[in-house]
Amino acid sequence: MEVVPGLHRLRTPMTSNALPWIMPYAFEGSGGVSLFDSGYGTPEASEWLTQQLHGIGYQPSDIERLIVSHGHPDHLGMADWIREQSPRCEVIMLGREADWFGHHHGHDGYMGRMRGWLERHGVALEELKEGFRRASSDHAAGDDNRDSGDVSTETERRSWSMPQVKVDHRLQDREVLEFDGWRIEAVWTPGHTPGHLCIFEPQHRLMFTGDHVLSRITPNVSLSEEDEAAGRSPLAEFLDSLDKVARFDTHLALPAHEDVIDDLPARCAEIRRHHDRRLEEVFAGIGDGVATASEVSSRVTWNRPYATFNVFKKRSALGETLSHLKLLEERGRVRRVEDEGVLRWEQIRPR
Repeated sequence: MEVVPGLHRLRTPMTSNALPWIMPYAFEGSGGVSLFDSGYGTPEASEWLTQQLHGIGYQPSDIERLIVSHGHPDHLGMADWIREQSPRCEVIMLGREADWFGHHHGHDGYMGRMRGWLERHGVALEELKEGFRRASSDHAAGDDNRDSGDVSTETERRSWSMPQVKVDHRLQDREVLEFDGWRIEAVWTPGHTPGHLCIFEPQHRLMFTGDHVLSRITPNVSLSEEDEAAGRSPLAEFLDSLDKVARFDTHLALPAHEDVIDDLPARCAEIRRHHDRRLEEVFAGIGDGVATASEVSSRVTWNRPYATFNVFKKRSALGETLSHLKLLEERGRVRRVEDEGVLRWEQIRPR
């Protein structure tokens, strides 16, 4: 699909039936082509990208730069393969995301830390042992969780084995990048990840939203163990970032998945309303006493029954629940109660 002259919306396959494609965007230039996002580092995805580049008159060796929205493998996973095809290719990412990606993917012992963190938030030790045993068995058997419909779960698991990627240019928020007659502005939109990048192309009033704003579903916005230690509030950041992109004079929003968005401010408002409803559901899920985040997660609505979740999807659900609990705490509606290393939550009701 040619969005405007010289800008093409491509697609490469994902690993989920619920969200089967990621959409790279190809900017034509005089000496080659530049991409915003790429796809998974799988042979199938690489073959699709190659065929689609051929369809607009290029080949992988013509890729001059890869601009990355964020450090999840469906957006960054093809970077090494692209560099093999085009050694001159420059990888560009927001500096904050490059720091997060390097830390998140460069430390050993992540599985052990995750296990301890899940226990702290109420997941029983025996449940964790069985969950990790099953996950290891499924992974060895080649089960890639295709029918789960949960992109963040598959993304997170694949990210553990993702190679490090050298970032050549670390963008700053509102920095302007010019290449081959194109002029784009970096827009820092934390929430889905700490350094998520949208880009704005002012001539045609195009906002490339990555995973920040999608046309039908909402991205996973989780509080991680690292966020908890740093005092971050990912959902508060995400909602502020929605307002940020909505203020741009945008003709068309171009997300990394699903459909093109005709009215970006309206879609941002719709996502805000979704999180308002989820905040109330999480608040009610605490009940009259105290509850762990794991217990609250089991009481709110998901796209599949919570009882069917594997350990990775439970971790994703727990992180999303915690991001809502954190914002409720900041708004003075809940308080945390810690006892013997387990964190619980209780409602604060007006007297």
